[in-house]
Amino acid sequence: MRRKKEEEHENSERWLVSYADFITLLFAFFTTLYAISTVDAQKMGKMVVSMRASFDNNLFPPGSRTLSMDRGEGSNPSHREMLKAADGRSAIQHGKNVKVQSPIQVDANGSVKSLQQLKASMETILSDDILKGRVQAYIEPRGLIISLGEGGMFDSASDQIKPGGKELLDKIAGSLISLENQVRIEGHTDNVPIRNSRFPSNWELSTARATAMISYLVAKFGFRPDLLSAAGYGEYRPAATNSTEEGRARNRRVDIVVLNASSAQLEPN
Repeated sequence: MRRKKEEEHENSERWLVSYADFITLLFAFFTTLYAISTVDAQKMGKMVVSMRASFDNNLFPPGSRTLSMDRGEGSNPSHREMLKAADGRSAIQHGKNVKVQSPIQVDANGSVKSLQQLKASMETILSDDILKGRVQAYIEPRGLIISLGEGGMFDSASDQIKPGGKELLDKIAGSLISLENQVRIEGHTDNVPIRNSRFPSNWELSTARATAMISYLVAKFGFRPDLLSAAGYGEYRPAATNSTEEGRARNRRVDIVVLNASSAQLEPN
């Protein structure tokens, strides 16, 4: 009789536990879908980098996969959240990781502490392009200059970035996107006059190339527009003599200038 009573009191509604778990999972799934549909592209890109850092053993060397979120005083969280690696950094290029050997340290405001460190990282990323003479990286009193030759970026008399030029910008962008330094894009030409239906002078051409690069960085990588500026110098800031073909080729360039703190203070607010 006792066994019969126990069978009568057996719980036949245990399936409700599994059903409740299933409903909870569905709710979490659709909540995630909604969150993804409303987040902006810049935040999504940073979230992807953070997730890759957590799950990809190749993204950072062992013992150095620490990421921190830093907000400067008075900053806007939607813009100033930054991903920083303690002992390494990777750039995202067409879904691949471009590993940077030299660490890049940033201060409380997100600006790079040492432009020499950033220069060393760029030289690692762009080593092949530097050897081929398409890129130069050097320090000036105003900051770090990453000089891109016209041949790798644009066709003659054009402001349309070539596919190879976009690949080069992709390499560079991965190391600059999380920094808070002011960045100026400067276009330069040689002294050969240009007169066509679009560009009446080298000034217009050099400025158009600088703004084309800014548009690309903002559209693809979500760079903050308030940290970017464009300048076109035409033929009036030559890096070499215009009396030889080699010199003119050096003068046809676009420089990415990462301004240091003192130079950034001279920028308009």
